Amino acid sequence: MKLTALLGSLLAAATACAQLSERPGGMADNPIDSPRDLSGLSIKEPRVKIIHTTDPALEGGSMWLQQRDPWLAWQWGRHLFQREFRERDGVYGDSGKIEGMRLGDGATKIASRSHVNSCAVCHSSPYRDAGAGSTIAKNGGTGRNTPHLFGAGLLEMLGTQMRDALIAGADKNHDGWISLAEAAGRTASIRPAPGAEPLDFGRYDDVNGDGKPDLNDIAWPIYVDEEGRRMPAAASLKTPGVAGYRLDVQVFGYGHLHLPHRPPLASTVRTFAGNTFDLHQGMVPYDPSCLVDRDGTGFTAPTNAGCPQPMTQAGRDRGAAETATGISRDDPDRDGYCHEISEGEMDMVEWYHLNHPAPARGEPSSAATAGEARFHSIGCAQCHTADWRVEKDRRFFDLQTAWNPTSSRLEGRLVSLAEKKDGHTLPRGGSHDVRGLFSDLRYHDMGDGFAQQQFDGTVIRRWRTTPLWGAGSTAPYGHDGASLSLQDVILRHGGEAAPARDAFAALPQPQRAEVTAFLERLVLYQTDQLPCDLDGDGKISQHFSVAGQDTGTERLNPEWLFRTPGRIEGPVTNPQGQPVTSFALTNLNDAYSLTLPLMKDTDGDFFPDVMDPEPLKPGWRDGVK
Repeated sequence: MKLTALLGSLLAAATACAQLSERPGGMADNPIDSPRDLSGLSIKEPRVKIIHTTDPALEGGSMWLQQRDPWLAWQWGRHLFQREFRERDGVYGDSGKIEGMRLGDGATKIASRSHVNSCAVCHSSPYRDAGAGSTIAKNGGTGRNTPHLFGAGLLEMLGTQMRDALIAGADKNHDGWISLAEAAGRTASIRPAPGAEPLDFGRYDDVNGDGKPDLNDIAWPIYVDEEGRRMPAAASLKTPGVAGYRLDVQVFGYGHLHLPHRPPLASTVRTFAGNTFDLHQGMVPYDPSCLVDRDGTGFTAPTNAGCPQPMTQAGRDRGAAETATGISRDDPDRDGYCHEISEGEMDMVEWYHLNHPAPARGEPSSAATAGEARFHSIGCAQCHTADWRVEKDRRFFDLQTAWNPTSSRLEGRLVSLAEKKDGHTLPRGGSHDVRGLFSDLRYHDMGDGFAQQQFDGTVIRRWRTTPLWGAGSTAPYGHDGASLSLQDVILRHGGEAAPARDAFAALPQPQRAEVTAFLERLVLYQTDQLPCDLDGDGKISQHFSVAGQDTGTERLNPEWLFRTPGRIEGPVTNPQGQPVTSFALTNLNDAYSLTLPLMKDTDGDFFPDVMDPEPLKPGWRDGVK
């Protein structure tokens, strides 16, 4: 897209056009014109399709936001996750159609399409975060329970690190892929953290003769030719021309079957978000960052957030019919709405998930302390590995949480993982110890209690070890949400987990209660309500001042950390005649940078002026009404 020529010719002012989930107004505004929310927690900014850029000098582009205003970029991605999309956004294309990946019979699809208008409908506990949620009709009649996404970026980084480690374990000539000769006779293992016992990940060769490496199911082979280039049609090591394989590692999801001609589950937060936008909401992203494999490895160049994307998980909108200003008119779901989620918006969603804080530990107790020791002694930790280490952390902040016995609450301390250079925020890329994940991230046969018969009659018995962080806040349990208590789901274990289950079942009830007390201590929380030391002064102020206003308890509100911090309306009188504090912003356009060149949307049709063919004429479908 040729932005330079367009920037000079467009003059406009940003507007705050109301949308279902937008409540931008304050007490002084007409609630019909500006639906208001004095709590300040609703989405305030109008939707604008962020423009993808790699040059941080282009004001309002995705790289500018990520480096010059990283908290605004984080908030923008967070709000895309929460936003209630409308018909004019293109939501619900092909609503009700059976779609998704094929099951074992090669024909049956996994789910019905377009059944929610917001990610937050399912990921709703806790509200306004990427929490856990409902059980939906997916894969089989028993359904799949919605997992939380706290710490999703840490999981993604562990996945890419595991992929590199598995390849390095057999890639003797260091050419980035594993040849058949290199695989012969070699076993695979990964050490989760320095000094920890290595975990067995199987074998690199195909001893059982099924045509794929005998690695743990978390490792998905990408078959390549003798030059190391991906062979998209190859289904196994036995396909003519296959000389070896690269690997993808899937750390998300519950379980699946390896099937020919079927892509793996999403292995990055970006592809996870893109495919779920499409399947569950009918919002098809046009995301060129996931479409170009220049060197034939099966992976794209790193995104703005630093993660190469697997070509096996690219979305449906390929931009075959693209306008001169970069609008894709492909419309894969045939609902008449084009370019439903932009590449720049996907940059923001990726940034949000990458930097989503991890779960915490709640109020300690003697029972929970004893329960954690017993959890290890009865063998649960053989699969639920407690700690890992990320060697190259791409996040820009970490949130350290702990229970404060004096205030009887969970509190946070914001820790920067980035350095400022010439006004740019650049992640340092140091190592980070991931404490309390409690998963070996391997797939295991969990026995009859966890077996799921899918829609086509095929049965899944192997599941990725669910990370237990957050378990105390995420009932019900199991891939199907069928276990209503922690004790129930533990006693449901079988297969490879049978010895640990039997040891738990043999405990007297008070000692079982200690184990569940430990698990109940692993909690989620509302990030924007968490009392938090933001300014690094070692305390949490009860009268935290932002832009000259008393905002009350110091907490993790991203708006306080913007390049231009949000300025609240402050003390007002509500319609009942009562004095209250309004957290509605009086500087919305400046705080959310809505007047910057690449974010101006004069006609309020979501398409920024610089890419809108008719910037003064609303056209919600494709930029031209």
